[in-house]
Amino acid sequence: MKQNIYKTQKRTTQSNNNFSIFFLLLCMSTINLTAADAEIYGKINLDRLSTEVDSKPSSETNSNASRLGYKAKFKLSSKVNFLIQIENEIDVTDGKADKNKVLKQRNTFIGISGDFGKLFAGTHDTAFKKSQLKVDLFNDTKSDIKNLFVGENRSQDLVGYISPEIIEGLKVTLNNIKTSSKSYQSYSFDYNANNFKSSFGIDSGLKGYESKRFAILKPINNSTFGFLYQESINVETSNKESGYVASLKHKLSSRSSLMFQTSESDIKLIGGKQNAVGYSYQYNSILKLFTSYSKRSQSDSLKNKKMISVGFELKF
Repeated sequence: MKQNIYKTQKRTTQSNNNFSIFFLLLCMSTINLTAADAEIYGKINLDRLSTEVDSKPSSETNSNASRLGYKAKFKLSSKVNFLIQIENEIDVTDGKADKNKVLKQRNTFIGISGDFGKLFAGTHDTAFKKSQLKVDLFNDTKSDIKNLFVGENRSQDLVGYISPEIIEGLKVTLNNIKTSSKSYQSYSFDYNANNFKSSFGIDSGLKGYESKRFAILKPINNSTFGFLYQESINVETSNKESGYVASLKHKLSSRSSLMFQTSESDIKLIGGKQNAVGYSYQYNSILKLFTSYSKRSQSDSLKNKKMISVGFELKF
């Protein structure tokens, strides 16, 4: 009974949060605030996936984190901006993005920005999640690194701060995430200068893990090399595990790219390994076509997976 009451309260809180944001938008439309920058945006990512597990084939059509959103920046003064973003995941295959619900909340927040940095509150990817940069070339697909690594969290009741540059290229992101039992913190130290990106992220116990990760992205001629190393400690068992991801994206032309990625980690799967290769073709400014092959293995060989996908991504 307590669990049902908690779930009801949680749904009510989420509904109230959504209502509050839309009410705020309505109020803003009645006062003299002019959006310096506003847009409705979206993405549809759809693929046909063939999977083989223990010599048993299956196939399905997936909507890979397709989404709709609205974001705007309003000038409060010459040096301060008010920010708002409302973003929800949609599933174009069955219309149910979150179990039986049509929409699943993604990064939805309000905030202010200026010379002091950016301060925001709402639902948002944690600093630790963002610290993977874009090492994961198969993000949001069935070959996402979240199959092997913890920490890919998007949290509600998050208050975040992103600093201005402390020194050239260096910024700090601080998150405080409130839950029903306590508060957790997520941090990242991000460097982006001299054609080089790196990030060091820390999670303090969120969802039962103390984690640290370090990631780099380095363009070299027509290729971009990415590497991530992570250590995670299970708070309950004190078990410490680690893993890595290495990726390479090579531009064949101005429109087409080859992608290679290998990863290994015992954090979520004992003996977990995942290798993937893919190809993408940017048909025009909004349409991308892609295909990939990946293999995920673990110590229980009966659960090894081979996956082939063909799909498209439409951005607007």
